[in-house]
Amino acid sequence: MATNASQSDEDCLCPVCCDIFTDPVMLLCGHSFCKHCLQEWWRQSTLQSCPVCKDIFPMAQPPRNLALKNLSDNLRQARTQAATSRSKEHCSLHNEKFKLFCQEDQQLVCVICRDSQKHKKHNCIPINEAAAENRDILKVQLMHLTTKLGAFKTVKLNYDKMANHIKLQAQRTENTIKEEFQTLYQFLRAEEATRIDAVRKEAALKSETMDVRIVNLSAEISSLTDKITTIKGAMVTDDFSFMKALKSTTEQSHCNLPEPVTPSGALIDEAKHLGNMLFTVWKKMKKMIQFSPVTLDPNTSGHVLTLSKQLTCSTERNWDQQLPVNPERQGDSVVLGYESFNSGKYTWDVEIKGCFVVGVTTQIKQQTTPTIWGICLHGNPGPVLEFPTETRIDYKAENILRKKIRVQLNYDRGLLSFFDLDRNTSIHRIEHKFTEAVFPYFHGSLKILPAEVSLCIRQLR
Repeated sequence: MATNASQSDEDCLCPVCCDIFTDPVMLLCGHSFCKHCLQEWWRQSTLQSCPVCKDIFPMAQPPRNLALKNLSDNLRQARTQAATSRSKEHCSLHNEKFKLFCQEDQQLVCVICRDSQKHKKHNCIPINEAAAENRDILKVQLMHLTTKLGAFKTVKLNYDKMANHIKLQAQRTENTIKEEFQTLYQFLRAEEATRIDAVRKEAALKSETMDVRIVNLSAEISSLTDKITTIKGAMVTDDFSFMKALKSTTEQSHCNLPEPVTPSGALIDEAKHLGNMLFTVWKKMKKMIQFSPVTLDPNTSGHVLTLSKQLTCSTERNWDQQLPVNPERQGDSVVLGYESFNSGKYTWDVEIKGCFVVGVTTQIKQQTTPTIWGICLHGNPGPVLEFPTETRIDYKAENILRKKIRVQLNYDRGLLSFFDLDRNTSIHRIEHKFTEAVFPYFHGSLKILPAEVSLCIRQLR
């Protein structure tokens, strides 16, 4: 087999360059050569003869030997792959086959490398022993990876639920946005129609007035043009005719028409229609828009709570919703405000329905329970308690069972106050020095009351 392979290799060698054929061509005598080699041979010998048998051929462009070209290309590729494979298994420095593994440098070495200065003091073991040892190590690592894979798959299942919930949230939010903007669109379209109608009425009135003036002035211009044409014609006649018609011509040269006056207020009163237009429209919109000082965060809402589309009301239900597990949720009947507070003063009014908890809380952190500061009513006529001390508050529960409560937070002074809006009396006050951002905290069925919106205009300083 080796002899056959060697003979096949020799058949693919050019007789001139003794290398594998490149773009071989064939002469009529049957011998083949590299195209470049043959052309160079002919150039140097000045005769178009075969380099092997010396036969002379008159052809300038010998035909290509495609079969030999394919064999030569395959042989060249096979030699390249063999050389690459051999170089991977042999040391590039000593051309010796790798037989050992250096444990310190974590690389394959040959027997000469082992005795060299670089690896002389290193622990070199046979490749098969190193392979068995590292396979055992990788088995342990594989077990850890398998365990981690199981944990990742569990988390992925929850992620899949969250992904579906995200789609539901997106659709629900999009629908609410469309509904809210539809209300605005209806108002704006009506306002737009009213304003455009006013502009068109004014334009029609003033256009009609201007058209009358244009018609009258056009008639006067036509009359003057006729007079000028007549006078010019008379002036170019002979003297007798000119003097004979002088009296009538002179009478025509007199013009008693008054000078045209451009009237004031003839144009559209743009300033009336466009001046502070957006502000005026916005001022009208204030009557139909409500501002909520606190927006309930659906991502913190418990499994038994449903929130209104405007995220200002929570209603406690008797069934659980299929919500994903996310770290922001603090309880089945708990919902937090969306914005956090870390300085300043804030006020929000809450209409409660039955048992409740209102106040502020910290954000959930890993392996920690959030702290809640507020007041709560559990049961009817259960006592009103302070959170987190659960101290009883001297205030009758029936007075606030279905009432309105105002919550005031002075973060900088560390004061959290609660007031009964119906009786205009103070319920309780908590003093605590806050050190991190807090969120409005709500438990149970309730409604965030809208704040009064006022409009103030003042000059910028």
